Amino acid sequence: MLAEQRAGKAPETYAAALLAALARDEAAGRRTARLTEPGQATWQRFRGRLGSADLLRLLAEDGAVLHPVPFSEAQIGVRLDELDDAVVDAWLASLASRNLQRPAAEYIEAQAQLLGLPTKLARSELLQVKSHQKILELPGTGGQLCHHLVTTQAGLTLQVNCTIACGTWAELVLAGIVGLDLAAPNSAFVTATTAEDLASDQHPLRQQRFDFVVGLRPEKGGKLQVAEQLALWFHGAKWILV
Repeated sequence: MLAEQRAGKAPETYAAALLAALARDEAAGRRTARLTEPGQATWQRFRGRLGSADLLRLLAEDGAVLHPVPFSEAQIGVRLDELDDAVVDAWLASLASRNLQRPAAEYIEAQAQLLGLPTKLARSELLQVKSHQKILELPGTGGQLCHHLVTTQAGLTLQVNCTIACGTWAELVLAGIVGLDLAAPNSAFVTATTAEDLASDQHPLRQQRFDFVVGLRPEKGGKLQVAEQLALWFHGAKWILV
C-alpha cells in the first residue's frame, strides 16, 4: 500500500512541482501555453470569479487525461482543492526568472530536491541496457535512474523498457514528471508499490521478468537488500543499487 505523506506542506509542494512541469512542457511546445502565455491572456478572458489556484486545478485535470501520474489527485493522494491562490500567484510572479529550458538532468534533480527525494545517486554505476531489455526501478528514487538511462543510452524509452515502482506520493509525482520530460505518451510505466509490498510472492511485479533491477543503496535510505531479498525475488536479473 502506498505510503502516506500528507502532512505539512504537501499540497503546496505538489502545486509547485506541477507548475514547474506544466511551464516546462509549455516552453518545449508539448502543451498549449497557459501559464507562460503573455499575461495569461486566455485565462484572464475566461476566468470570471475563478482564482489562480483554479487555473492550476483545471490544467491538472486536463493533464490527467493522458498522464494520471502526476496530475490526478486521486492517483497521487494529495488534494489541491484547498490550495491558496497566493501560492500560485507567487509562483507565477517568479516565472520570468525561471529557466524553463535548463538541462534535463538539472531539472529532474531540482524537482527531486523540491519533493524531498534523495539526489546523490551514483548514476555512473548503471550498466549499458539493450533496447529489448526491461528495467525495474525500485521504490525510493522516483524515476531518476530510468531518466538517466533513457537520456544517456540510445534506443531506450520509458514505456518500452522501464517500470518505476513508487512508494510515496512524492515518488509518484517525480516519476510522472520524468515521463513528461521524456515526452512519454502516458504514465502506464509508473506503479504505486512500496518496498514492503514486494515481499509478497504474489505481487504483480514479482511475476514479471526484468533484466535489471535498480534502486537506492541501504546506506542511502534504500529498504531492500540484494542477498536477502532481490536475489530471491527477481531471478536472473542484474541488481544495481547506487
